[in-house]
Amino acid sequence: MRTRIATTNDGVRKGAATVELAMVLPLLLFMLFSIIEVGYLVKNRMELGQAAREASRAAIVGAVPATLTERIGENLPSINIADVQTTYDFRHWDTDTGAWGNWQVLGTDGIKNNARQGDQIRIRLSCGHTLMIPGLTGSVLGADENGQVTLEAAAMLMRE
Repeated sequence: MRTRIATTNDGVRKGAATVELAMVLPLLLFMLFSIIEVGYLVKNRMELGQAAREASRAAIVGAVPATLTERIGENLPSINIADVQTTYDFRHWDTDTGAWGNWQVLGTDGIKNNARQGDQIRIRLSCGHTLMIPGLTGSVLGADENGQVTLEAAAMLMRE
C-alpha cells in the first residue's frame, strides 16, 4: 500500500513547512537562549573587570580597603556587592634578589593604605553567575551542579 502525500493543484506538498519547522525550532531556540545567556555572562564579567580597574586606580593613590569596596559597589550596577568576594594585595620589589616579594594583604596605616610607592597593588574580584537555564547551556559554560559559573576579574597597578 502506498502512502499518498497531499498536494495542492500546483503540485506543492501540504504540511512540509510545518514538519521543517518542527525539526528546526529546537535548534533555533537553543541558539537564541544560548546567545542571551552568554550575553548576560559577558556583561557581568565586564562589570567585574571595570570595578576591579576602578578600585585599583583608587588604591594606587592611597585609598584604604573600605574605600575600595565602596568604589567596587559603585561600579557594579547589576551585581550585588554582597555576592562579590574581594582580595586586596600588594607586594614590594626586593632590590637584593631582583624579584618581586610575596603578596601581602593590603591594609591601612591610619590614613592611607600600607603599600609604599613603587609597590604593585592587585585587586581581585569573583562572584557566581547563576544561569537562567542551566540544563540548556550549563555543561557548555562549565556550570556547577547549582547552575552557577564563577566569574573572576583582576587589576594590578603600581602605587604612586
